Amino acid sequence: MRPKTIPELRQEIQASAKLQADSQGAISTLIGLNQATVSRILRGKFKRRSKAVDKVLNYAGISCITECPLPPFEVTVTQLEKLAAAHSPNGRHAAKLIRLAAELLESSLPPPSEESMPEAQPAT
Repeated sequence: MRPKTIPELRQEIQASAKLQADSQGAISTLIGLNQATVSRILRGKFKRRSKAVDKVLNYAGISCITECPLPPFEVTVTQLEKLAAAHSPNGRHAAKLIRLAAELLESSLPPPSEESMPEAQPAT
């Protein structure tokens, strides 16, 4: 068991039949939030779990825990992000690893086709 990721929570909120059936005004009144806040959460415009997000999740009956494990790649990225956020030698090393991984991915992309490359101008 693990906490759901923010993208998983966004997906469940946007797919919730209960949240789609009721008006935002009714939901906001029932759970004690501003209608604009409810609208933002229902559109998936949140970056972290907050008390407001938890109120919407509770209203919709959406659990914050899942049985599904994260794929290995996502586990690694999540761990690196946590390390990079820490202001320590390990955090700096994690940030370097992330930059190196991005460079490797970028260098493994095929070069642009010859047709789309501009022709070199002869030197005068």
